[in-house]
Amino acid sequence: MRTIDVVRRAVDTAHAGLGAPSWPDPHQGRRVTEAEYGRFTDPERYRVLSLRLQAWSQVLSEQFGVTVDHDVPQRIRTPADPDDSATVTATTSTWRSPRPDTLALRVTTLDVDGQTFIELGIDADPLDFVVIPECGCDACDSGSADLISQLDNVIGSAAQGDLTVVTGPRRAHDDAASDSAEPTFLIVGTGSGWSFDGDDPAEPAEIIDAVRSGDDPHLPSGCTVRHGAGWLG
Repeated sequence: MRTIDVVRRAVDTAHAGLGAPSWPDPHQGRRVTEAEYGRFTDPERYRVLSLRLQAWSQVLSEQFGVTVDHDVPQRIRTPADPDDSATVTATTSTWRSPRPDTLALRVTTLDVDGQTFIELGIDADPLDFVVIPECGCDACDSGSADLISQLDNVIGSAAQGDLTVVTGPRRAHDDAASDSAEPTFLIVGTGSGWSFDGDDPAEPAEIIDAVRSGDDPHLPSGCTVRHGAGWLG
């Protein structure tokens, strides 16, 4: 079986031929200034994310038979603030491996006034577990290499078979549909790292280790656990 390092090098090679924009971390060695908050100097360069997805798609489909299905329900996106005049378009696809017991990823490319954001979720779940970047203003800009690394960590984790997503019980609201109710917590494990958001359950790292090893993670009732085999063969 080819290692994830070999696959990532193939993705780097494919990416290098796409003419993707590249820029350094503008805050290396200095602090963020107040003027950078809410300012969007060059939103178009964030297309580096969609081009990186294209490179991953090319390598995974050609070498491992992963299919990228665009014939899936497309969700209409509108700004959360009704007074927000931003133009939002979204294109969703599902990435599936032909290997058994694997997770299918839902990948949504958002264009918000010309700036690209990538949302990733497990296809069987209604909610996405990550958006890259979380914010696209100048103050939050960490450079193209960091954006690519964030995306690679998730796609590579699914390919390698260590992606772990644990969603807490849904917190329903009277005016919300059951499939849009917010989870009480969200734990995402990729490789040796993990992220956590929400109310505090037991140690997130211990939960991820238990899920991956097949042990009981001792979660409260109503949790959803997603973990599957790798896409590489």
